[in-house]
Amino acid sequence: MPNLRYFGRGGFVLEHLQSNGWTVVDANKKAELMVVETFDNQEGNSLERLKSTVELMRDALNEIEQHQLQSFIVITDSSAVSGNPRQGLQTHDGACPNGVHGLGTLTAETLARKAVQIGICTRVLRIADDNEKIRNLDKTLDSLDFSVSYRLIQAV
Repeated sequence: MPNLRYFGRGGFVLEHLQSNGWTVVDANKKAELMVVETFDNQEGNSLERLKSTVELMRDALNEIEQHQLQSFIVITDSSAVSGNPRQGLQTHDGACPNGVHGLGTLTAETLARKAVQIGICTRVLRIADDNEKIRNLDKTLDSLDFSVSYRLIQAV
């Protein structure tokens, strides 16, 4: 399997990738795939809370050009769209962040487009459930279409 650069809390997703043969490398080694798994760290301070979303993405983007990436996958939950819509809006289309974490998640999803700008096949998985994450991650990795530069995949 190719090399993987991972940013996140570890756990279920990382263990799954490793059990499927992905070799996790540090910043000094080249990787073909980069995965950023955002999470809600439940911190009370707003700036601390953004470390598990915006800061993870910033760290990944800081080194994205050092690797020979073929694909970039960002895994978020649905907090970028699960908040309460502004009063008076009739529809719930588009962003509707659920608190500070939702704003951080929305920012991470938006920053993922930077990888597209430098020619990297990018996928954003907006899925909260761990089992759904794994199923969609496997499906995404098995069916990467490099002619499609960006795709948002949501749980139904």
